[in-house]
Order: sequence, then structure tokens, then C-alpha cells
Amino acid sequence: MPEVDLKVIQKKVTAGASYRKLVAAAEAGQPICVACAGIPNEVMHAMGVFPIYPESLAAISSGIGKAAPFFDESRARALSNVICSYTRCGLGICWTGQSAFGPLPPPAIAIADVNICSLHLTWWRYMEEHFRLPTFYMDMPATDDPGAPEYIDYYEQQIHEMVTFLEANTPCRLGTDKLRDSVANSDRAGLAWKKIMELRRNRPSPVSFRALAGQILPMVISLGDQDAADYYEALHDQYVQDANDGKTPARGGERYRLIWNGIPIWHHLQLINYFEEKGANFVWEPYTSLNWGNKTSTGRLDVDRPFHTLAEKYTNVITNKPIAKRFEYFDRAIREYAVDGLVMFSNRSCRPMSIGQHELIELIQARHGLPVLVFEGDQADAEGFSWDDARMRIDGFIEVLEGRKA
Repeated sequence: MPEVDLKVIQKKVTAGASYRKLVAAAEAGQPICVACAGIPNEVMHAMGVFPIYPESLAAISSGIGKAAPFFDESRARALSNVICSYTRCGLGICWTGQSAFGPLPPPAIAIADVNICSLHLTWWRYMEEHFRLPTFYMDMPATDDPGAPEYIDYYEQQIHEMVTFLEANTPCRLGTDKLRDSVANSDRAGLAWKKIMELRRNRPSPVSFRALAGQILPMVISLGDQDAADYYEALHDQYVQDANDGKTPARGGERYRLIWNGIPIWHHLQLINYFEEKGANFVWEPYTSLNWGNKTSTGRLDVDRPFHTLAEKYTNVITNKPIAKRFEYFDRAIREYAVDGLVMFSNRSCRPMSIGQHELIELIQARHGLPVLVFEGDQADAEGFSWDDARMRIDGFIEVLEGRKA
């Protein structure tokens, strides 16, 4: 396989490039599907259905400071601020027909799960009524044992039903070879992502969580696409070189190795930069390490059993697992990544990501005695967030970490 230039391939997978691909797909007559994160993108890619993801559009809008008009639209329609900011921003995007990059082409269909996010069902009903869309709700029963064979078999059947829905409501058809190619590309991307996560064990780690917050986008919206696979393999190669050169995003050298628990605070990503300016580097997060990639028992996707392997991957949902199981992940990461402390984001929008944090903190401190900093706020809505207060709390946390080094 010819060597891929990271700078060249990166331009093909940016948020702006994804928007241009969306517009081009609509102009070419491809059906547009409003999908939620956690729906098998590989199947849609193989069929020629172009997905758009309201959660990603909301995160991007917040990250580049263009979410306000969408929150205003939701507020004008009497949506309470206590509702998830992804939902409010995403519906604002839906109702205005705009995005941070320009107008959105109207969707033809919609697909949502009913398990990963407690609001997906209501959220997609709003869009179903607004656009008058055929909508498929994928049933993924909550369980604390996602590896159970009957659970995976059930969701495998749901993926087959998703294909039936897509073929009934679009001119697209699923071809076996195209599905194999799509799953193979997804496997390449997921494997490269896993290797990037493992590189963060290096001391110092060459990877910046601030950079990953942007680099994760194709992992969410473009799986199955060869460009995404090429991008992550090239990105991994660059990080290998950075590790060999001893590079780290932590200014003055990596002095403190941290865990971040939660979704990034999109409207204040400079918070991560501030940690790095203080010599701290985030080396592990459930958001990057457990939510995305090849979440199968082997760490690979099986192109010979595409439906089954996708079912195993997409049913492995960290927020469905009990606190004891979540603690096992943290316990292992603390040891394997030589962690000095944790930052927990208590997110008022995403309850599944925040529930159980206090219990986790107690378990972590009982076993490891590590200092923990808790931030309260919202993932996409900056209202009520104080940057000055955040910096002051980070400064105090760094002092605690430094005191433990003495």
C-alpha cells in the first residue's frame, strides 16, 4: 500500500470537508439519513446512504463558537435549559435548516437507537414530525452483560431489520462485497485508533487529548470510508515518530499524567491546553478509549461475519455496564498508564456519562489514593461556565499533584 501523506489525507476528513461531502452527496441524489452516534455507519456507507449526526453537529458548533443561534431557536420553541445541550442544539440545527458551515440538505430518512442515550427516542420523534420522515428505532435492550451471545444475536437481527428499512425507503441496496469493504476499512481505522491509544502508555506520551478531541470525528461519522482508514493509519505513524522523538504536548516536559472522565467540554477546549501548559498530559479517557474503535473481544472486526461483528461492536456500551465493571477499566488504566490524578467532568447534559462518578471516585481513592478534581458544567452549552474559576481550580489541583511529587 502506498504511503499516505498525513497533511493531505487530513484535509479530506475535517469537519468542513465532511460538510462538503454531505452537500455533494445530496446534489448527486444520495439519500441523507439523520442518524445518532452508535448506529452502524459501516452499513450505511456500504449502501450509499449518507448519514448526518446531530450530536456531532452540536459538538462542532459549540467547539467553534457557533452554537448560540441554535440554542436560541430551541429556547424560542420552549425547550428547557435542563434538557441535554446536544438535543437542544441539534434540534435548533434541525429547525433552522442550518449548520455551523452552512445550510443542511433535507434528510430522507432517520435512524436512532433507544438505549445509548435516554433522549434519542424523544429527540428523533421531534425530527420525525418536523421533516415527516420514515424513521427506524433500533432496539438495543440495556444489559450489564453486553457480551452475552443472545444479546449480540438480538442486535444482529436489528441490523438486518435496519437494512430492510433502508431498502424499503431508499433506492439503495446492500451488496455483500461493498459491506465487506466497508467493514474492512472500519477495522483498519479502529485498529489504528487502538494503537494510538496504546502509544499513550509511553513516558512521555506524544498524544494530546486536545488534539484527539478533533481527530476523533471520522471515528464517529465516517467509518467504512477508505479516507478515514488511511487517515488513522497515517496519524498513528506520525504519533509513533513523535514518541520516538520524545515529543509531548505538556509544556516543559510531561510531569503529571492524568485521566479525563467524560465528554470534552467543547466550548472551552482551551481548558485542556491550560493543563498542558502546567506540565500535565491526559493519557487515558473512557470517551476515546472505550466508546470508539473496534469494541470486540479480539479488537478486530471480522469481514467474513459482518453483521455479527458489527453487533458485537455496537452492543459494547460502557454506560450500560455496572460501576464495578467501569472501575475495572479505571483500575487497569491507572496502573498501565502510570496515572497521577483524575479529572472528572460532572456533565449536567449527559447523565449516562456522569451517573456513578461519586462511587467511582470512592473506589479509585480507596485503592490508589489519587487526587481527583471534579468539574461541573455542560458539554456544549457555555452558559454558567466560568473560565476564571476553572483556571483557579486547575492551579490548585496542580499544586496538589506537585506536592505529591516532593
